[in-house]
Amino acid sequence: MPNCKIDLIQIFKLLENKFYCIIKIPDEFPEYAIGSDIDIFCYDINNIANIILQNTNQYISDKITIEIKELNKQIYVDIKEYDKIHFRFDLYGELPNYKNVKIKPCLFSSIIEHATSKSILNNELTVKVPCLIDEIIIRYIEYHEWYAQRPDKIKHINYIEKMIDLEMVDTTLFFDKLHYYTELPMVTESTNNQTPLSKKSFKEIFRCIRFK
Repeated sequence: MPNCKIDLIQIFKLLENKFYCIIKIPDEFPEYAIGSDIDIFCYDINNIANIILQNTNQYISDKITIEIKELNKQIYVDIKEYDKIHFRFDLYGELPNYKNVKIKPCLFSSIIEHATSKSILNNELTVKVPCLIDEIIIRYIEYHEWYAQRPDKIKHINYIEKMIDLEMVDTTLFFDKLHYYTELPMVTESTNNQTPLSKKSFKEIFRCIRFK
């Protein structure tokens, strides 16, 4: 059992009235694996970082340290145990710098503004996460950005397929928003960097998309 156990419930209760959105919230949240992180889109990264620091300083000891690294519109708050990351808060004030996908910067604010509330632990805690349309757009972007280096990113396509099969997604709205905010390569049977998508029905859907 680690000497440090971050109380994420307390921290996110204090963020209740803030503009933020947890991206790809872990299934085990508010529990977490040692060495893991949580990505948060927010308008005021400094304010959110200060709230986190005010509620994690209590853990500082001869074994536990807190390090802050500020980049351009991004802040890492690292809780370290024996100089190894115990948990990281990764705060974004704008979209990550994707290299393989062109995205309109205003998608960032759209994700925050359309965030939905997710109840945790029988309503003990409510956190803000992307609405389903934004969730699958983020996953599709992640797939295109990282699949060549991380084949496990096919999990994002599997998730989208599942949502479509269950008719949980308004596909017209999804495609409209994807068209508006992104410019992605055409989906083909296979390329040097990609394998075929796992379901024919899903491939047929994406053949209908025409990107610039």
